[in-house]
Amino acid sequence: MKNVTRYPLSISLLHWLLAAALIGNLIVGLLLDDNEGLVDLHKSIGIAILGLAAIRIVNRLRMRRRLPPSINPAGTLNHVAERSVHGLLYVLMLAIPVLGWMKTNAAGHTASCFGLFSLPTLVPRSRELSHWLGELHALTAYGLAALVGLHVLGALAHRLIHTENILPRILPWPTRAARRQARMEDAS
Repeated sequence: MKNVTRYPLSISLLHWLLAAALIGNLIVGLLLDDNEGLVDLHKSIGIAILGLAAIRIVNRLRMRRRLPPSINPAGTLNHVAERSVHGLLYVLMLAIPVLGWMKTNAAGHTASCFGLFSLPTLVPRSRELSHWLGELHALTAYGLAALVGLHVLGALAHRLIHTENILPRILPWPTRAARRQARMEDAS
């Protein structure tokens, strides 16, 4: 059996698609200021993130035996940090859109995804609840931004401090070095 050194294509594609959607929606969220067009875009991207995150989690669970091993030795602080950051990222990728959905409902609106479909109402209309959920939604979004920063810093630390280039593991296409390595393995 070959050593798994790369993530499966579906996991890589979902990783980068969610990364782009999350970063884009964090930026849109900062620019909202009651701009109705941006609010609708923010809600729609949030619903898409919720769906993609659910697909990603199910996909990761289905493919757990095909994943490359952690680069950090089990039980080390780096391994605990890696697992914690990844776990919290998954939780927040689900929680933040749900909080936004609930905030939208509490404000008396439906959550619509690009006008294609609307989600069911989760909570009754309540100005106080809408305000509270909006604050929690924003706070958790800032937490997500911090975790994304930690995730990127962890990858940079592996590259710059530990001289382990882990980025090719999650890229959806093989790097030149990976293609060369695969040819050498096939030849032997």
